[in-house]
Amino acid sequence: MAFTRSSLTSLLSRSLPRSQPLATSSRLARPFCSSMTRAAGPIESAMMKKLQEALTEEANVKIRNDSSKHAHHAAMVAQGGSSGETHFFIDAISASFSGQAQLARHRRINALMREEFDAGLHALSLRLKTPEEDQREKERMKSAQ
Repeated sequence: MAFTRSSLTSLLSRSLPRSQPLATSSRLARPFCSSMTRAAGPIESAMMKKLQEALTEEANVKIRNDSSKHAHHAAMVAQGGSSGETHFFIDAISASFSGQAQLARHRRINALMREEFDAGLHALSLRLKTPEEDQREKERMKSAQ
Protein backbone atom coordinates (compact mmCIF):
# COMPACT_ATOMS: atom_id res chain seq x y z
CA MET A 1 0.00 0.00 0.00
CA ALA A 2 1.43 3.38 -0.98
CA PHE A 3 1.16 6.40 1.26
CA THR A 4 1.38 10.04 0.31
CA ARG A 5 3.11 12.57 2.53
CA SER A 6 -0.22 14.07 3.60
CA SER A 7 -1.76 10.68 4.42
CA LEU A 8 1.29 9.74 6.52
CA THR A 9 1.23 13.09 8.30
CA SER A 10 -2.46 12.69 9.02
CA LEU A 11 -1.98 9.13 10.26
CA LEU A 12 0.95 10.06 12.51
CA SER A 13 -0.76 13.14 13.92
CA ARG A 14 -3.69 10.98 15.02
CA SER A 15 -1.61 8.16 16.47
CA LEU A 16 1.23 9.94 18.26
CA PRO A 17 0.81 11.95 21.47
CA ARG A 18 1.48 15.63 21.06
CA SER A 19 4.24 17.08 23.14
CA GLN A 20 3.37 20.31 24.87
CA PRO A 21 5.56 22.80 26.70
CA LEU A 22 5.63 21.88 30.36
CA ALA A 23 7.29 24.89 31.83
CA THR A 24 7.76 28.39 30.58
CA SER A 25 9.46 31.23 32.31
CA SER A 26 10.33 34.78 31.69
CA ARG A 27 11.26 37.09 34.47
CA LEU A 28 8.71 39.43 32.93
CA ALA A 29 5.99 36.78 33.07
CA ARG A 30 5.15 34.25 35.75
CA PRO A 31 6.23 30.64 35.16
CA PHE A 32 3.32 28.35 34.42
CA CYS A 33 2.40 24.76 33.77
CA SER A 34 -0.43 24.17 31.34
CA SER A 35 -3.46 22.44 32.79
CA MET A 36 -3.13 19.94 29.93
CA THR A 37 0.27 18.83 31.21
CA ARG A 38 1.69 17.39 34.37
CA ALA A 39 3.73 19.29 36.93
CA ALA A 40 7.47 19.62 36.35
CA GLY A 41 9.59 16.86 37.86
CA PRO A 42 12.79 17.34 39.86
CA ILE A 43 15.13 17.37 36.83
CA GLU A 44 12.97 19.79 34.88
CA SER A 45 12.61 22.06 37.92
CA ALA A 46 16.36 22.08 38.50
CA MET A 47 16.97 22.86 34.82
CA MET A 48 14.57 25.82 34.90
CA LYS A 49 16.12 27.19 38.09
CA LYS A 50 19.65 26.99 36.66
CA LEU A 51 18.60 28.65 33.40
CA GLN A 52 16.83 31.46 35.24
CA GLU A 53 19.94 32.10 37.33
CA ALA A 54 22.43 31.84 34.45
CA LEU A 55 20.66 33.92 31.79
CA THR A 56 19.85 37.63 31.71
CA GLU A 57 16.79 39.03 33.44
CA GLU A 58 14.94 39.48 30.16
CA ALA A 59 15.48 35.85 29.15
CA ASN A 60 12.52 33.90 27.83
CA VAL A 61 12.96 30.21 28.56
CA LYS A 62 10.68 27.33 27.58
CA ILE A 63 11.30 23.72 28.50
CA ARG A 64 9.45 20.82 26.91
CA ASN A 65 9.71 17.26 28.23
CA ASP A 66 10.02 14.95 25.19
CA SER A 67 10.74 11.81 27.21
CA SER A 68 7.49 10.10 26.22
CA LYS A 69 8.56 10.25 22.56
CA HIS A 70 11.60 8.12 23.40
CA ALA A 71 10.21 5.67 25.98
CA HIS A 72 10.19 2.86 23.39
CA HIS A 73 13.93 3.16 22.66
CA ALA A 74 15.93 0.12 23.77
CA ALA A 75 18.04 2.09 26.25
CA MET A 76 14.95 3.59 27.90
CA VAL A 77 13.15 0.21 28.03
CA ALA A 78 16.26 -1.35 29.61
CA GLN A 79 16.13 1.33 32.32
CA GLY A 80 12.48 0.59 32.93
CA GLY A 81 11.51 3.90 31.40
CA SER A 82 13.67 5.72 33.92
CA SER A 83 12.16 8.72 35.65
CA GLY A 84 10.22 10.07 32.68
CA GLU A 85 12.74 12.91 32.59
CA THR A 86 15.31 11.76 30.07
CA HIS A 87 14.77 13.90 26.95
CA PHE A 88 14.15 17.66 26.95
CA PHE A 89 13.91 20.51 24.50
CA ILE A 90 14.96 24.00 25.64
CA ASP A 91 14.02 27.13 23.71
CA ALA A 92 15.80 30.13 25.20
CA ILE A 93 16.03 33.72 24.02
CA SER A 94 18.59 35.76 25.93
CA ALA A 95 20.84 38.74 25.37
CA SER A 96 23.55 36.81 27.21
CA PHE A 97 24.04 34.76 24.01
CA SER A 98 25.20 37.85 22.10
CA GLY A 99 28.64 37.44 20.59
CA GLN A 100 28.64 33.67 21.11
CA ALA A 101 28.61 31.13 18.30
CA GLN A 102 25.92 28.41 18.49
CA LEU A 103 28.52 25.84 19.55
CA ALA A 104 29.64 28.03 22.47
CA ARG A 105 26.00 28.56 23.52
CA HIS A 106 25.34 24.82 23.45
CA ARG A 107 28.49 24.03 25.39
CA ARG A 108 27.54 26.62 28.01
CA ILE A 109 24.05 25.15 28.56
CA ASN A 110 25.29 21.53 28.47
CA ALA A 111 27.94 22.37 31.09
CA LEU A 112 25.25 24.03 33.20
CA MET A 113 23.22 20.79 33.08
CA ARG A 114 26.07 18.45 34.06
CA GLU A 115 24.37 17.37 37.31
CA GLU A 116 21.12 16.64 35.47
CA PHE A 117 22.96 14.46 32.95
CA ASP A 118 24.48 12.58 35.88
CA ALA A 119 21.00 12.19 37.41
CA GLY A 120 19.46 10.57 34.30
CA LEU A 121 19.04 13.26 31.66
CA HIS A 122 19.89 11.50 28.41
CA ALA A 123 19.32 14.06 25.62
CA LEU A 124 18.94 17.80 25.42
CA SER A 125 17.79 19.59 22.27
CA LEU A 126 18.57 23.29 22.30
CA ARG A 127 17.29 26.31 20.39
CA LEU A 128 19.26 29.27 21.72
CA LYS A 129 18.88 32.76 20.26
CA THR A 130 19.49 36.39 21.05
CA PRO A 131 16.47 38.74 21.01
CA GLU A 132 17.77 40.22 17.75
CA GLU A 133 18.01 36.78 16.11
CA ASP A 134 14.50 35.95 17.27
CA GLN A 135 13.16 39.24 15.88
CA ARG A 136 14.86 38.66 12.51
CA GLU A 137 13.38 35.16 12.35
CA LYS A 138 9.88 36.48 13.10
CA GLU A 139 10.25 39.15 10.42
CA ARG A 140 11.51 36.60 7.90
CA MET A 141 8.57 34.29 8.62
CA LYS A 142 6.12 37.18 8.40
CA SER A 143 7.47 38.30 5.02
CA ALA A 144 7.32 34.70 3.71
CA GLN A 145 3.56 34.56 4.28
